[in-house]
Amino acid sequence: MYGPVVVGYDESAEAGSALRWAADWASARGAALVVVYAVSPPPALTWSSVSLTPTPDVLGRAAQRIAQRGADEARRRHPDLETRALGAVGSPAAELVAMSQSADLVVVGRRVSRADTSLGSVSFALGMHARCPVTVVQGSSTEEIGPGRPVVVGVDTSQPSTRALKFAASAASATGAELVVVSAWSGPRQEPWMADLWPDSRTAAARLSDGASGRAADSLQEAVLLVDGWFPDVRVVTRAPHGLAQEVLLEESEGAGLLVVGSRGQGGFAGLELGSVSRAILREADLPVAVVRDSGI
Repeated sequence: MYGPVVVGYDESAEAGSALRWAADWASARGAALVVVYAVSPPPALTWSSVSLTPTPDVLGRAAQRIAQRGADEARRRHPDLETRALGAVGSPAAELVAMSQSADLVVVGRRVSRADTSLGSVSFALGMHARCPVTVVQGSSTEEIGPGRPVVVGVDTSQPSTRALKFAASAASATGAELVVVSAWSGPRQEPWMADLWPDSRTAAARLSDGASGRAADSLQEAVLLVDGWFPDVRVVTRAPHGLAQEVLLEESEGAGLLVVGSRGQGGFAGLELGSVSRAILREADLPVAVVRDSGI
């Protein structure tokens, strides 16, 4: 049995995409779905000489109605899905972070605009503080994870990377998708003037590059063994391209159904934490992205 899947919902188009994705995920895994709408208390609303401040009870009832409409939509999509609605008065980010303590996954939507370089406060807060994996549903793709729409995951030799790998393998197993395991590597940049100062600099750079390439290969070999032990039904494809982590993952995830990244990784994905690689991926990706923190799984 899995813990519940929690989805943030506010009747926007982006939240609707997140709701459908979360409902499909919960249904595939036999998990319950909790639809949450949280509203922060607004300042006094003023019309002419009349000032009105909604009471917490009034806001709570309104929030519950909105959450219930989301739950009803999810149930129409999956009639057998165990669904619960929860309206709350408070910060949406804080409410979802609190609910992540007992959830298997938290799902939110995000508006994608190439002119917009922000992640949004809710996505950022969840990526930094959630106690379970978080999926940010974004992009134009409406395809579900499954055959022909693989799960892509970035790995190295760190513990957070292992958690991300297990989450990704579990998603692939539940949906019949192929699992693409990627470990990027890069060597030191060789400037033309280095050879004049250090005649053996090219040899040293080559040795360092070989070492990075070898670590990436080792990470992939270890990942295959782990997945085979966890989910022997999953077909695994491995790739170790040269390049920056975020660029490699974005390229490898074209046509995928889900991209999974860990946080605070070391080795081939050094610095893989929100604010660096994960942040860049969430800004640029055109598909759902799952971030698995140290406390995930």
